Amino acid sequence: MVVRVLDYGMGNLRSVERALQAVGATVEVTSDVGGDALVLPGVGAFAEAVRRLGPRMDELRTYDRPLLGICLGMQLMFERSHEHGVTEGLGLLEGEVVAIPEAHVTVPNMGWHMLNGLGSPFVYFAHSFAVERCAHATATFHHGQPWVAAVQRGSVTGFQFHPEKSGKAGLKLLHRWVTA
Repeated sequence: MVVRVLDYGMGNLRSVERALQAVGATVEVTSDVGGDALVLPGVGAFAEAVRRLGPRMDELRTYDRPLLGICLGMQLMFERSHEHGVTEGLGLLEGEVVAIPEAHVTVPNMGWHMLNGLGSPFVYFAHSFAVERCAHATATFHHGQPWVAAVQRGSVTGFQFHPEKSGKAGLKLLHRWVTA
């Protein structure tokens, strides 16, 4: 399987590439949508990511092979985000990305949390926005309240956490995705 890691100027491309290679995938880092499977990484702000993706947004909406969104990449799969105003997302999943309230927790959320689902591993998060509810959630985590940690709908998979930064647990989840 050739996994493409989409380079649109907002991802930690090399660590995602190395993690995928570590689980046996042949990896291409490219600015083109395609390949046997595609990873949409992301670090940064939602609206800027949408702007940088530009016409690839339509290509991503119709991509019909395995698609994995990581962190901001997962958030982009939803209908919209409320980060710095309202910005429309890919609409591959129903739901909205909202700010994590700072009332009782540290924001940004940077650190390890145990997942409720996917075997209950501890994985690494780094984000200030998240999804509260999704009918296609496969795992949640608790940071002041429950949040969506992972989603699966057909060929679309998303991880709010960083599997490439989550040690053996993250590699196991990436291996499961690559070999599915």
